Amino acid sequence: MDGDDRAYYTRPGHVIATAIALSMVDIVVIALRFWARKIQRQPPKADDWLMIPATLVTIGICVSQVYAVSQKALAYSVEIPPGFTGSTSELVTPQLALKAQIEWAYLLMFPIALACMKTSFLFFYARVFAIQRHGVINKLLMGFIILIVMWAIAYFFAILFECDHDFWRIWNSQREFMMRCSQTINIVLTLCITDFVTDIFIFLIPIPLVLQLQLSAGKKLTACLMFLLGGLTVAVSILRFVMMVGSFKGRFNVPDDIILSVTACMYWGMVECGVGVFAACLPTVQFLFRKFIWAPAASSTKSMFNSRSSRSSETPKDPIYVDRSFNVAYDKVNNTSSRPTSPTYFTTITNE
Repeated sequence: MDGDDRAYYTRPGHVIATAIALSMVDIVVIALRFWARKIQRQPPKADDWLMIPATLVTIGICVSQVYAVSQKALAYSVEIPPGFTGSTSELVTPQLALKAQIEWAYLLMFPIALACMKTSFLFFYARVFAIQRHGVINKLLMGFIILIVMWAIAYFFAILFECDHDFWRIWNSQREFMMRCSQTINIVLTLCITDFVTDIFIFLIPIPLVLQLQLSAGKKLTACLMFLLGGLTVAVSILRFVMMVGSFKGRFNVPDDIILSVTACMYWGMVECGVGVFAACLPTVQFLFRKFIWAPAASSTKSMFNSRSSRSSETPKDPIYVDRSFNVAYDKVNNTSSRPTSPTYFTTITNE
């Protein structure tokens, strides 16, 4: 095994631990998402169902990396056969062949996972903000969804046929691959750039829509912060882009070893998908946090202070208990004002 002076994201144990942790967290948040819908008495819609394939593909990426590490095809240095004196770019071994096959599978799964997460966000925005089916907001969101689907399909087939029909060249020597599949670098780099740009647009879309709602300043700030939490994936996509450029240009402290450089790129891609699933579920799952953790804690604290206040009062008074509940169905909202009103989703969030 290599020394411990390498970056943590190129170490076997760390890659395996991260893959397992992300898979478990994503499974839990998906289950909580559908549980929240059941408690809210809202039927699952496109934004919910899309997270199932996103999670499955993300788990597939995690499992493939764990398998590759177990076979020393990732997170290990290139093994040079005895007597070999040439360049590692000319080397063809089972280790490098498996590395290339896992990397190819990862690049095929990656745009699918991203597209499912991005469209889930957009369908969620349509669920919350697009009250009128034929309104401008709904049309814009639907147009962006179509764009994301076309984006994913284009990159999937571009990577699938990166060497035309000569698939065997993908797991041949690195030199043979770069000579016969010269467009691969441009495909991967443009994938990283467009992924980052679309993420920026997606996470900025709800901000002006929230600011137009008839909510207090505090509730607007809370809603904006809730959506901006998804910006975690933007930060990870920047890191992945840096690693990808470094692996091709030999910069940004990316290892020169071909397997370790690919490990760095695939690691951050895996993290981006795992964090993306978590971020996409946060706006829905936070309802459970408010209902089962925040609300009981606030109620207990309020009751404690009320109890102390009643004991110190000179004139004891009978306690008054008020039970407030809000159960407003989203589909029954009627917009009767010329100014945008707060959708029932936010009403539920702020009053539950």
